Amino acid sequence: MIVLAAVSLVMTFLLVERFLSVNAQMRGFQAGRITPAELSDITVRCQGLRRVGIIHACIVIAPLLGLLGTVTGMIDTFTSILGGGDVRAMSSGIRKALATTQLGLAIAAPGLMAWHVLTRRIEKLELLVKAALLDNQETCV
Repeated sequence: MIVLAAVSLVMTFLLVERFLSVNAQMRGFQAGRITPAELSDITVRCQGLRRVGIIHACIVIAPLLGLLGTVTGMIDTFTSILGGGDVRAMSSGIRKALATTQLGLAIAAPGLMAWHVLTRRIEKLELLVKAALLDNQETCV
């Protein structure tokens, strides 16, 4: 459970940081506060924003960690059955199995949706920058 919470925190932090960065660049770009000299700098930053692999890894790892918790909880349940059938120990193992599965899926599902929105915004910003670069090259010629 602690590992899932850590994955959730890392993913949330990275998503928020990337969203804020992309939105700031989009606002600056659309407001016309960006000079042609800054366009190349923005393309470099866009390439940096494309590096959202850690976020995607967190999204993929969360359900797997939930599955690991499920297996561990079921092992605890079966161990308690073999040890005399203590109802409290069995219910504790089942609770652990269900809670980790639920947490893993609860992290992955919204994270995946946010990741898709983020990648689409980055792609939109890249298209705006490329169009502006082409316009800038045409005016310089």
